[in-house]
Amino acid sequence: MLAILSGQRRRLLFFAVSMAIGLLFIGLLPGLRWYSKLISFLLAPVVMAAIAAAVLAYYPSKRGWLECIGAGTFLGGLLGSFTALDGLIGLPLAALFSAGLVMLGHEGWKHLLRVSFPYATSAQGQISADGAELWAAVVPGAAPRLTSARLIDVETDPDCNDTFYAGLMACGELAEEVTLTVLERDSAGRVRIHIEGEDAEGTLSSGVLSLTISEIDPDTSHLSLEETREGMTPGEAVERWFDDPLGCEIRHLQAHFLKLNPPVPTARDAADAGLPADTGTVEGNTGQHGTPMPNLATLPEDHLTLEAVRKAVRP
Repeated sequence: MLAILSGQRRRLLFFAVSMAIGLLFIGLLPGLRWYSKLISFLLAPVVMAAIAAAVLAYYPSKRGWLECIGAGTFLGGLLGSFTALDGLIGLPLAALFSAGLVMLGHEGWKHLLRVSFPYATSAQGQISADGAELWAAVVPGAAPRLTSARLIDVETDPDCNDTFYAGLMACGELAEEVTLTVLERDSAGRVRIHIEGEDAEGTLSSGVLSLTISEIDPDTSHLSLEETREGMTPGEAVERWFDDPLGCEIRHLQAHFLKLNPPVPTARDAADAGLPADTGTVEGNTGQHGTPMPNLATLPEDHLTLEAVRKAVRP
């Protein structure tokens, strides 16, 4: 649950702040003195964040409502503050805007707009893994299983080894069924994957996911993810931005490989802790630390499976 809430930090922050400011504009507590209102305003984000966390925990399919209600409350309170009646106008406007945004973004009116939005997102980070390990974890078909926070039930098309069918998770629930087709693999550590997705309500979208892996040192790699989509409804595109799926993917990989490849103490760290210094050698063929791996650009161009990578870098 903590992992889900951590991945929803954008939504939690937006809902807490927009609701707090909107309620301050509305002036729901007109009898309080200014310092009492200030205290209430400082406590409001905490209360709103707790409400948002409860929605994410028990009604994750309704998580898109949070940004709609937050934006509606802020707009209603802001417009109401320009009138002499203040909250008497702001509160009905907040309810009206919130309900309208929910209906247009996620409920019965969303298909009435008949418009689709492009969606683009990216994320990058350092992973405690060599290039071969990371390649096997994130490239479909390179290993029997992928290491992913959002891809589940990955199956290979029996007629095409470069096509895969999977479920896409969001906030701990199935959000989309996708078809992944690997368009390009190259020996510089770049992969392009075509995505065709259909969400629970039948909305179709397609796009491209690009991955770039580069080694920083024998034990650390840099992963860059970029995704573009076409055909999403406005509400779905906004919901995806708040979900931050690629950022969650990077954090999941970082935590996963940090457990597999914990940092080795340096000579200085070992001396400070009174421990023997690590010599930099590894017993056995673990493939995690020790011998530097050549750049992925030296690998064969044909089909970069995990076996091919291992054979090329550790003959």
